[in-house]
Amino acid sequence: MDTVSDRLSVADIPSSGRRMRLLFMHPKTLVDSWPVPVDTLGEIVKYPSAVYPILAATIAHLPIDVEIFDGYVARETFAGYKKRLEWPDIIAISCMSPLKALDTQLSIQLAKRLNPGVRIVVGGNHATAWPERWLAAGVDYVVAGEGEVPFRMLIEKLLGDPIEHDDIPSLHWTEGGQPRRSAAPAVTIDLNTMPLPKWEVFDLRPYGMGLSGGRGATVEISRGCPHRCDFCNINTFWNFKQRYKTVDRVMQELRALHAIGVREFIFTDDNFGGDERHTIALLEAMAGAQLGLSFGCFLRGDTVHRNKGFAALAARAGMRFCMMGIESLDPVWLKQHRKGVRAPDALQMYEGVYTALRTNNIFVVGLFICPPQEKPGPASGFGAMGVVCDYRLSADLVALKGSGIYDTMKRDDAVSKDMFYHDWTLTSITLENGAPQQPQGSFAELLQENFSLFALRAAVSRSPVARRFHLRHWFVLVERLLCTTRGDMRRRRFARSRHLTMQQRQDLMVASVLDPAVIDRMAGQRRWTSPLSLRTGLWSSKKASRP
Repeated sequence: MDTVSDRLSVADIPSSGRRMRLLFMHPKTLVDSWPVPVDTLGEIVKYPSAVYPILAATIAHLPIDVEIFDGYVARETFAGYKKRLEWPDIIAISCMSPLKALDTQLSIQLAKRLNPGVRIVVGGNHATAWPERWLAAGVDYVVAGEGEVPFRMLIEKLLGDPIEHDDIPSLHWTEGGQPRRSAAPAVTIDLNTMPLPKWEVFDLRPYGMGLSGGRGATVEISRGCPHRCDFCNINTFWNFKQRYKTVDRVMQELRALHAIGVREFIFTDDNFGGDERHTIALLEAMAGAQLGLSFGCFLRGDTVHRNKGFAALAARAGMRFCMMGIESLDPVWLKQHRKGVRAPDALQMYEGVYTALRTNNIFVVGLFICPPQEKPGPASGFGAMGVVCDYRLSADLVALKGSGIYDTMKRDDAVSKDMFYHDWTLTSITLENGAPQQPQGSFAELLQENFSLFALRAAVSRSPVARRFHLRHWFVLVERLLCTTRGDMRRRRFARSRHLTMQQRQDLMVASVLDPAVIDRMAGQRRWTSPLSLRTGLWSSKKASRP
């Protein structure tokens, strides 16, 4: 593969001189799972995506008017959202998960209905796994893999530069009604010579977790993951490799964020701490700089386990919470799915890790996976709060395209439905006896765990992180129930039907959302009850509204 970095900072402006309007967009949530939203963790941990400021920096010198809109948090009425979709010449969207595919496609079709000439570009993990499906869904271009170079070249072409589609690496498009893929070799960029993310075009006011009096942002120190967990597709996305920015480069980004009022952030890395010497050097530099920044991250337990002073150093550097993929405390399951926990006793290791982190006032969120079963049983990690973590989040095992488990199950005809879309009310795995995987856990378990003495003490503690995790999910659930629509109930009935296959259930749910009559009705209405209506749909801020 070629390495490209300097061309991203110096290029000729296309001769046409025409200014175009580009909207980087996380779509407004118009449809969601019921009664539990698809992204409960994202509803609690509110930090912006780093993708859009990074891409905005690569085209900063071009004649483009750029706006970034995050429909997850922006206070925007439905009427205002439709005006926003009518504004741009180009809409760029990063889609990372099948859980958001249906909602994203709904906004794409609405944008095409309101603004027929708009060009839509989709990238991200999910788009990389399903490029032809996104083209069939109405997208004009898909940028697969690492996006800075192909996205930059695509914008140059749309501005009038005589670049051929086939010369733009990792690009997918439609030609003559058929999907095409560029033959140009993929490009690996130099993370250290890229321009700094253009955070000044992002409204950072809605973000943060109450850790500070400042704004919240996001920092990337590496890309990729070398681990072989078969339930994850991030490792395959980056070919089981991890590339790092230098400590000096990361500190440069942190100082730039501090200068615009950021006081808390999250490291986006899927494997923060993977290179332990690099991570320790970074934490030492952060502690020495004394910028007063608080942060969170995704962290492996064995990183803390092998480095006895890690927790104390991380706390001095500003770490206030971490999200730890524990997955299971069953050593057989961990080995079967290649988690690679380097300790003879997983429970004992995580107990020690939790003690070390909590001693240094770092809040620990345990992320667990419920193995597929024919009958509902106790959720994985039930009872873990106060033992190996401060708060537990569990989800059913999902066969994500690109993961090792997907390839194995697809070969064995054990993937129960098309995984372009997913919803927590459905399951994705067919068991060995032909029965469908059943959702695990129960509402009774949720009540028991969240109304335990440990949880109640945390909910009224002085820690803003503890209060947020132990209280906010209830606000999210109540809002989802209050914003219930007939469409939600209809999709729920489809999902719960015992007379339909899992694929038939999903087909009915998707068709009910993407029905052309529904799109036409949305295009003509000023109001639309959406899952986040109480927070983001009833009024709009002046900054969020477009005239």
